Amino acid sequence: MGDRRTMVTDRVPTAWTRSRARWSGKRWRGECAWDRDGTVTDGATARDVGVKKNAANAATVAKSDGAEAVKENVRWHAAKSTSALPIEFGTPEMYQAVAQSVREGLFDRWNDTYAHFHKENPKQAYYLSMEYLQGRALTNAIGNMGLTGEYSDALRSLGYTLEDVMSVERNAGLGNGGLGRLASCFLDSIATLDLPAWGYGLRYKYGLFKQAVDKKTGEQLEFADDWLEVGNPWEVARPQTAYPINFYGKVVDGKWVPGQQVRAVAYDSPIPGYDTRNCISLRMWDAQPSAVDFDLASFNASDYETSMGPTNLAAMLCAVLYPGDGTREGKALRLSQQYMLCSASVQDILARWKERGNTDWTKLPEKVAIQMNDTHPTLAAPELMRILMDEEGLSWDDAWAITTKTVAYTNHTV
Repeated sequence: MGDRRTMVTDRVPTAWTRSRARWSGKRWRGECAWDRDGTVTDGATARDVGVKKNAANAATVAKSDGAEAVKENVRWHAAKSTSALPIEFGTPEMYQAVAQSVREGLFDRWNDTYAHFHKENPKQAYYLSMEYLQGRALTNAIGNMGLTGEYSDALRSLGYTLEDVMSVERNAGLGNGGLGRLASCFLDSIATLDLPAWGYGLRYKYGLFKQAVDKKTGEQLEFADDWLEVGNPWEVARPQTAYPINFYGKVVDGKWVPGQQVRAVAYDSPIPGYDTRNCISLRMWDAQPSAVDFDLASFNASDYETSMGPTNLAAMLCAVLYPGDGTREGKALRLSQQYMLCSASVQDILARWKERGNTDWTKLPEKVAIQMNDTHPTLAAPELMRILMDEEGLSWDDAWAITTKTVAYTNHTV
């Protein structure tokens, strides 16, 4: 196979070479501020035209041409995807452009992976974890795609360094320790091994907290870490994928009548494997209020606390990873977070199982394996039981037999 660093056949996405005409032409004369060398040149040179003519034969493209294709793709995203004026453009904006460029390359792999899974209908693993400590997505993505050299060369030619651009990325506020790091490592390994899997978690708005030291007292100060304040270029909102999450209520004639409800809305991030086109998903759930639950009459009567109840509940559920549980209210919030993760994930797993043409519930364990990462997602087992009995009409014994063959658990502290 030779040295993979000189092979760009499967590393420079075909979408870049197919659409390079978008980035060529004299319009670049007015957009030269996106690179720092100050050189004003035509975007379409004889060399560029030659590369476009030979784009179909990607195996013959040299390493320098790979960096050139990356450079032109980054320049296009700098001009079109960041919404930044050239005079305001700096390293943070370049990070956004590079992230969009890498995303473009990942999406073909991502879509192809799940089209293959859907067609082949293999047994699929589903990993539930309350936290993920991912590290920098840009570093991981271009490394696993084998494009570190190309992006480094491309950015250098634009007057930036890859290290400076990478340092702009904020740590995702989705995890804080060994449990979260293990979960992220598992997903990386699963993707690299070409295994069919999904990861599930919660999309925390503030993650944990930022730390500072009081100059007068020397005490630690804690502040909310709004890691999403400038957006997250690695996630894709899936508003069409949402599930009702019910809380409290009562049972009437054997049926649960919920007292409160929020919507769990999916946000997906690609997890690329190393040295493979396999790219799996980490699906994070965001809690959002349902419009039908908004009490407009109470709001217009100035009873704002009542009318905003569902909105406040949704905001609390995905506000912080591991909220304080020293009070009854804190314990209830943590339990509600765990239930939301489990209920939304199990509903999504079963919906996907049905979409693939499966109908025989006794064969669910042949297609689905739910792995619970430590104690937090253990409500997945009773939630699966509830759905099988209350919504699918199975008996307790049948639901129990299916659940015990489908759900597994790992404890890391025994």
